[in-house]
Amino acid sequence: MLTKMRVLSQAIGLGLAVGSASFAAHAEITLLKADPQPGDPLSRLNFTVGGSIRPQFNDMSGDGDKGSYKRNGYDGGTRFRFSADYYLFDDISWVGYYELGVNIPALFNWDDHYAQGANNTSRRMLYTGFQSKTWGKMTFGQQNSVYYDVVGVKTDAWDYDMVAQAPGNGINGDYDGSYRSRKMLKYKNTFGDADIYASYLFDDNEYLPGNGLRYKRKGGGSLGVDYHLTNDLTWGTAWNYTRADMRNPGTEDSKNWNQNIYGTALSWTPGQWTLSFGGGYYQNFLTTKKVDVHNYFAGNAWGIEYFAGYTIPVGQYAVKSVMPYFMGDRLQYVNDRNYQRIDNGVGVSFKLDYGFRVDYEHVFTSSTDNLGDMNLVRLRYDF
Repeated sequence: MLTKMRVLSQAIGLGLAVGSASFAAHAEITLLKADPQPGDPLSRLNFTVGGSIRPQFNDMSGDGDKGSYKRNGYDGGTRFRFSADYYLFDDISWVGYYELGVNIPALFNWDDHYAQGANNTSRRMLYTGFQSKTWGKMTFGQQNSVYYDVVGVKTDAWDYDMVAQAPGNGINGDYDGSYRSRKMLKYKNTFGDADIYASYLFDDNEYLPGNGLRYKRKGGGSLGVDYHLTNDLTWGTAWNYTRADMRNPGTEDSKNWNQNIYGTALSWTPGQWTLSFGGGYYQNFLTTKKVDVHNYFAGNAWGIEYFAGYTIPVGQYAVKSVMPYFMGDRLQYVNDRNYQRIDNGVGVSFKLDYGFRVDYEHVFTSSTDNLGDMNLVRLRYDF
């Protein structure tokens, strides 16, 4: 065990040291920069890499998470990004993007610091397509949903969040079309002050939630509008529809579900303030926690999230800025399950030199299942 811990700490330390020494600017790293030259195909390529290493500690009050790997310290979402942009002709380029999630404790078999059965790596996103200033951008693959781009991202501003919004709270955000959607054709273009989004969800493979049932997405689509009211005020509205089948292979019982999520959100960044508010209505989307194909999803539920932070510039003692913030959410089932959750909390984020950051949050929770309050610390290195 001690050997594994030493190997892990050495690997992380080496990665941080190399990153901070070579790329102190804390930004995407451009390995190849396009400068088109006749007869040189490679000169048309932009290629960048980036990433984020995120060790984290969650400590819930009471015995709700006693012995949890999250209390012991775990990986809070380490990822590495690879992006390519190849100029073709006029203003049209081919684009490609790959984002790899890495669970560092699982990779090194660091016992009691990752979920049982967790994968060492995961594919967060992988898509390709074409973009043009005139015609817009069209991509296909696993990528952020229209709903997340327009609504969810605005309140995805702290760490212990997204518990009241659709992305990630259905059966699985990679399959149900709400979050990092698989097999999605997505289009975006800008008309004046409005960014217009549309997507089509193709038939997907079956997903096994681990309770003997099988979920299969049969199709779907999304529409969204992000309207820039001013330079620092944006209002987004989106709708996502998923047609799915829930099946019990043991009894051959099945049911077709029409899942809809509707949402809207505002993001306002006046001066040093960061303010956001969003809400959504979820139809046949949130789970009832019943292992029954006919009652697996709740007919209606809703959720809201809000955030207010103020950035204080420091610029000394290796501290770039400090942002105290207040945040909260509420999730409420309307029918098919008696459940309600309300979170309110405070946090502070320290942005340090060389791409380092430290976040602390304390969240007060009131819920039907009596969840405890949360103390959270996240360390972060972005490059």
